[in-house]
Amino acid sequence: MTERSSTNLDTEAAGADGDLANLVREQIAQAFDGELPTDVTITVDDKRVRLVGTVEDVDTVERITKAASVTPGILGIHNELQTRVPVPPVSDEPAPQSQGKPLDPPYGQINHKV
Repeated sequence: MTERSSTNLDTEAAGADGDLANLVREQIAQAFDGELPTDVTITVDDKRVRLVGTVEDVDTVERITKAASVTPGILGIHNELQTRVPVPPVSDEPAPQSQGKPLDPPYGQINHKV
């Protein structure tokens, strides 16, 4: 039986992560018509992608994250991307109520699955 040293396993894992990082870069570039977005650092450690940098808007963040996540062999994404355009705050005000008439309840017996 052949035994492998932990150093050899670490080297193989680092090589596999490097290959995965290249695949992730290719996937992201494909999502952006062949151009990898600037100001984005992509690293892979133990089959998990880490995205760091600043991009234009939330749509770009989502496209990069999706492209990275569909790469075969990737187990997870750690997204630290930030946007240049501030994300609008979510309002605490309730949505305006509809001006229509409420619906009447349905006629007859109502059976619910339990």
